[in-house]
Amino acid sequence: MLHSSLLDTLSLFTAAERADFHRFVHSPFFNEGPHARDCIALWECLRPHAPDFQHAELEAKRLYVRVFPGKSFVKGKLEVLMSKLHQLAKTYAARISSLGPEPPETLRLAAFFRQRGRPRRAAPLLDKLRAGQAEQPLHDAAFWQERYWIAQEQHLLDTELQNHHQHEQLAESIRSLHHGYLLELLLLLNILFFAGRKSRVAASIAGPLADALPAALQAVDLAQEPLLRLLKTGFDFVRAPEAHGESALRAFWQDLETQAPLLPPELLRSLFGYARNHCTWQFNHGRTEFAALNLELFKACWQRNLLLDNGKIQAATYLNLVQAGLIGRDFEWLDAVMPQCRERIVGVPAPAELYNYTRANCLYHRQAYEPALELLREASDDLFNNLMARKLELKIYYETDSPLLDSKLDSFKLFIFRQGKKHLPPDIFQMNNTFIDLLRSLTNFATAGPKARVAKLLQKLDAETLVAERQWLREQLLRKGG
Repeated sequence: MLHSSLLDTLSLFTAAERADFHRFVHSPFFNEGPHARDCIALWECLRPHAPDFQHAELEAKRLYVRVFPGKSFVKGKLEVLMSKLHQLAKTYAARISSLGPEPPETLRLAAFFRQRGRPRRAAPLLDKLRAGQAEQPLHDAAFWQERYWIAQEQHLLDTELQNHHQHEQLAESIRSLHHGYLLELLLLLNILFFAGRKSRVAASIAGPLADALPAALQAVDLAQEPLLRLLKTGFDFVRAPEAHGESALRAFWQDLETQAPLLPPELLRSLFGYARNHCTWQFNHGRTEFAALNLELFKACWQRNLLLDNGKIQAATYLNLVQAGLIGRDFEWLDAVMPQCRERIVGVPAPAELYNYTRANCLYHRQAYEPALELLREASDDLFNNLMARKLELKIYYETDSPLLDSKLDSFKLFIFRQGKKHLPPDIFQMNNTFIDLLRSLTNFATAGPKARVAKLLQKLDAETLVAERQWLREQLLRKGG
């Protein structure tokens, strides 16, 4: 009983939903049939043990005595009742869940009057809906869906009344459908293309749809549609990041700040994510001027509470936050923020391992090498955590002139070639492989290498568009060159 699907489902309800479900169970409209009374009794026994429903009182035989007082134990009887209550819980859960917007009640009422031969009563209802829409400042997907429904209903009404402007409503239906489609498509494509930078994504249909977007967006007055404009800029960043420099990103940020009061937190979070991801891409491709801007963005997002979603922070977001602070050498800010994230990291198999890696990275940047290595001793089952930890380990071995460096380089090279065949996206593979090659070249130098050789390697580093730890490699080369 303690590990049943019934209790698991009930534990997912909020306090308000449990109170509503209580009325649901007691309603004869939903809870009917020969087991209805016993079903209420079972719920009353379970309800005091919310929200986790883990108590010795819920052991099957003890619960049976309370639900069926004075009756001898019959195997399977309680299970039948549990199944009945679970079905009620699933029915209630389905009722409170929504996969998208539904036509408003006023629109359904207008459709009722039109369908029942009272078109004159439908018209003022549609006018009222249009007036309400005109006051909505945010034109999101739900807005365009409702606008489409209204235009369609108006078209049907005009057809019935034989109004000559009925086809104008068809044009408005098409426009609304088009705008809403573009919003949803931009959101999904941006997520997909960003994900493709870190893992292999099979998305053959995405390319042609993305290629067709610029032409489709020509039908939109972006000056009048700020949300579509912001999403389109985010799409430009991810599709052609090399074409958008610091001024373009700052302009996007300024536009975003202007529209922020109108945007719900989830959209604001996504749009700021586009800006931060663009900074990361630019920095990884040698545009070091984006480092300071990236840290500015992270601090602004942290202050707005946009890095947490339902109290949790995605592993990639947390990792980029730490990296931004380290590049900016703002250890005081990291010391304040990192502990607040420790128990909130989600999105990786082992959040504690990721947190330990970031602690090790902070210790490394403070030249506390031995404590950092202690935190990196155990190999991680998570591929990307393993990649980061091994690179940090190599940097420490290099800076401490460890005799283990050569063997560790060989081991890491073999590791990424094996993983690259199946699991690593081409960009990640190339970044790590180039890092190894350049680090090996560094180890072949004398303590103070010839300046010409250093200059040649610096030139090679600048020529590489994909290289991990670019800034660190540059620092080591400059030290070699004196």
